[in-house]
Amino acid sequence: VLTSGSFGDVDAIHKGTGTATVYRGADGRRTLRFTDFRVTNGPALEVWLVASKDVAASGDVTAAKTVSLGRLKGNVGDQNYAIPADVDLDEFQTVVIWCEEFSVLFSPATLTRVTA
Repeated sequence: VLTSGSFGDVDAIHKGTGTATVYRGADGRRTLRFTDFRVTNGPALEVWLVASKDVAASGDVTAAKTVSLGRLKGNVGDQNYAIPADVDLDEFQTVVIWCEEFSVLFSPATLTRVTA
């Protein structure tokens, strides 16, 4: 385990729960895993990494550097996303569920380094 964080609510409509954890496999590949995950459903939802620790609103996402990990696989349940090798996790401290169609933040999870 490299980093971990909990999803939270943005407002009364856009809510999220569950854990986001980044794992490094024996082969060096990194995977972002959602467990006990649930987020408000919406159109064109994607999983993004954001180069900011303080993501509380849509403007925080659009003001920062981002990397898309692809479309959200489902708004409920455990799921995995590959993290490209060139992504510096020291730079990207938050994972968000982002509505690409309307540029709206649905749920953020600030990632904290896990120390062994």
